Amino acid sequence: MKKNHSYGCRKGNDKCPPVPASDVAKSHTHFCDVGAAANQGDVEQNIILGDVPIQTLTEADIYLPSNATDIKQIRKNVYLTQCKAVPVIPEGFPEVAPTSVKLFVEGYIHKNIQYVEDGEGCVKDYSVNVPFKCYSLVDDLPAIDWQFSTKSNQVNEIRELAKDGFGADRCSFGSFTFEFFNQPIKCKLLNATVTQMDLLSDFDKYGRFEKLTEKVEVNLLVRLTQRQLVAVNG
Repeated sequence: MKKNHSYGCRKGNDKCPPVPASDVAKSHTHFCDVGAAANQGDVEQNIILGDVPIQTLTEADIYLPSNATDIKQIRKNVYLTQCKAVPVIPEGFPEVAPTSVKLFVEGYIHKNIQYVEDGEGCVKDYSVNVPFKCYSLVDDLPAIDWQFSTKSNQVNEIRELAKDGFGADRCSFGSFTFEFFNQPIKCKLLNATVTQMDLLSDFDKYGRFEKLTEKVEVNLLVRLTQRQLVAVNG
């Protein structure tokens, strides 16, 4: 029976669930051979692939919960919800270390808008998130440590000749598969600047408005790093 791990596929659940439980086959382990250790004396370090400047433009219509006569203050904070770098494999040369990535960045500007409804009275607060995204190519990076895996038995398949010599033995077969576990490319947001213009519209007969149209320029500086093996001389 399958176990319910309460991970589901609903929107907003970004945690990678565990592999579903499987049956266990009976096996017989005969021996274990350990070879000579490699990379002795070397170190693993976080290598900075580059600090990448990113600019994206976005436009948003914001509707206040009530009519306003004046905007007093707008506070802004930038948050990233996604930053994923996917290496670009050189065309025709999969054995060459990639030096480019496709960068997928998404986030939002959290805004706290303070406004007044009349010439006197209390200042009201309204919070809203303005999403933005940017997908782009980043070139001229240092060599990225990246290798492919082959896990299907149909790629490097092993077949034996049948007893009649007329084809493959359908009851005897094997394969050669391999997996490389690449270090992920990580992102860190170093700084963000926001330049915006707010345009008011839809005034009523009292000169009040509830709609703001924002033209926004978002500039980000994102650091890309990867943990790599570095040789230490001597």
